[in-house]
Amino acid sequence: MARERKKRPPTVRMDAEELSIFCEQLALIQRSGLPLQEGMDALSENYRQTRMAERFEALRQSVLATGSLYRSITDVGIFPLYMREMVLIGERSGEMDTVLEGLAQYYHREAKIHSAILNAITYPLILITIMAALITVLISQVLPIFEDVFRSMGIDTSADPWIGAGLTAGRVVLIVAGALIMLTLLSLLAIRLDHSGRFRAHLFHWIAPLKRMEEKINASRFASVMAMMMKSGLPLDESLRLVTNVVDSNDVGDKVEQCRLQMEQGLSFPDAVERLGIFEPLHSRMIRLGFQAGQGETVLAKIATLYEDDVDEAIVRAVSTIEPTLVALMSVIIGAILLSVMLPLLSLMGGMA
Repeated sequence: MARERKKRPPTVRMDAEELSIFCEQLALIQRSGLPLQEGMDALSENYRQTRMAERFEALRQSVLATGSLYRSITDVGIFPLYMREMVLIGERSGEMDTVLEGLAQYYHREAKIHSAILNAITYPLILITIMAALITVLISQVLPIFEDVFRSMGIDTSADPWIGAGLTAGRVVLIVAGALIMLTLLSLLAIRLDHSGRFRAHLFHWIAPLKRMEEKINASRFASVMAMMMKSGLPLDESLRLVTNVVDSNDVGDKVEQCRLQMEQGLSFPDAVERLGIFEPLHSRMIRLGFQAGQGETVLAKIATLYEDDVDEAIVRAVSTIEPTLVALMSVIIGAILLSVMLPLLSLMGGMA
């Protein structure tokens, strides 16, 4: 008899807002002094009627068996690498409640950023679609009517440069709009299906504004985690080893490793981060001053907040720039096509007068 295959739990993936709520619940358990096993019993019961019921039951059983939150969330397989590595740091540093509170804030901010980016993409996509539809109507329905009117008046439309220019501009815009719509939809689909994040990383690498935004996000992560581990009293060498797994960018990860190696050779932490360019020059000088004053973790936490604010402002600026630009472009092109039709008619009416 064939061996019966073990039924696997359905594949699920928690979004950023769900992760934020989950981390906040875990932080509440940690702050209340409730044993982790009892807290996981309550959480499993709370998620019993959701799509993640089986995974949270597996999480509860793993916590009961191992007593380690890090090992349990790793075994369950529905939590991202960043969260797993941060929980490991929390266990090693003894600052689990601080780590979980930071993760809750981080994923709440990720949810806001995701929503802002989605709005920044969706609204221009709608505008481009409307532009393409209007130009299609103009070229396929309106222009033929005017051409018939012009021919009935004895005007050779094929020789009129204005009508020819309008038709050409309309066709070019239609092709460009169609290409942009397809490219945007394919990019959104690829980002949605690429759980490894490699496509997103390549996309951010080749688009300069997005690359700068990604660099600030990674710098913020590095500063925030280092501040927390320094506060817990972990040695800088061990902290740098742990933080390498937290940053998404290979470039930043390599710089962190080089920073650790240079510190082994006798260089100070502020000198190493300044030489490697992990932070902007002004922030590197702030770190140097903070370490001299014995407030290194406070300065790093402040720098992390500054970078987070910069990312939020960059997204707001992008959204506020894209919208009026597309509206203006659509108005100019549609106006040019209408003008190409109206000018010959006005010229004819002027000649008849």
